[in-house]
Amino acid sequence: VGDAPPEAVCQSLAKLCADPQNTVFVVSGDNNRNVEKAIGNIPGLGLAASNGSCFSPPLCVGETARTWLALDLGVDWDSVKKVTLPIMSKFTARTNGSFIKLAHSSIGWSYYSCDPEFGSLQAKYLVVELERELAHYDVRFVNLKGIVEVIPRRLNKGIIVKKILRDIAARDGNAGVDFILCMGDDVSDEKMFTSVFSFVSEMDEDYANVIPSPP
Repeated sequence: VGDAPPEAVCQSLAKLCADPQNTVFVVSGDNNRNVEKAIGNIPGLGLAASNGSCFSPPLCVGETARTWLALDLGVDWDSVKKVTLPIMSKFTARTNGSFIKLAHSSIGWSYYSCDPEFGSLQAKYLVVELERELAHYDVRFVNLKGIVEVIPRRLNKGIIVKKILRDIAARDGNAGVDFILCMGDDVSDEKMFTSVFSFVSEMDEDYANVIPSPP
């Protein structure tokens, strides 16, 4: 239904979550509403949306409503939106098939359904204008798979992965983590793999200092 993954994937996630020894999270670039609608009903599954800027811990037994928490990325996001949205609206008006996509900590201009050559050209012009107008904000620009995104400079999927691993490791008197499986097929997923290797190195060097990340 909608953007939900295939039924076989949902069944596999449910089976992994059914084991109380496992902690399972899905980290997505989509907004939290879409992620929760697609897979939020899987018992025991943790969710991270908007490339990890907000997350929802796994539901406990008997819980039905999810709680979403957000990371502090040090950006006045309301001010960034006030500058960004008028610029993107201008490009949307002159680029047939384009649209603006808002998430928790990202503002995207999608040209995926546009004429490929014209859309790519407009995306380049858009980035130039955004770079000029947002020069004093701590943001960066990502142009992948037919979308230009404005996101906090510190934001990447690796931040939430490191937080999850640290929190798990500190449970039960620093019981640690005995197995990590991290999968992804997008360039944005590379930071997750980097965080896993960083966590393992941190654990090996001085495990006693692996403490929970702040909420």
